[in-house]
Amino acid sequence: MSARLSTWKFTVEATDSTGRRGKHRGLVDSHSETAARQGVVESVQAAGYQPCGPVQLTPKRK
Repeated sequence: MSARLSTWKFTVEATDSTGRRGKHRGLVDSHSETAARQGVVESVQAAGYQPCGPVQLTPKRK
């Protein structure tokens, strides 16, 4: 049996290749909080940024 898919709001601070720091916010769908955190880190890195703080997650209410 698989866990129910949940939507999470995320916020993470990240730096770009020139060292500029900024906050990234959005939504991520995941079956678990751990998988949601990993997905946020991977997507931020794929966009060319390096996370420089913890990923903050809160469940999105429907």
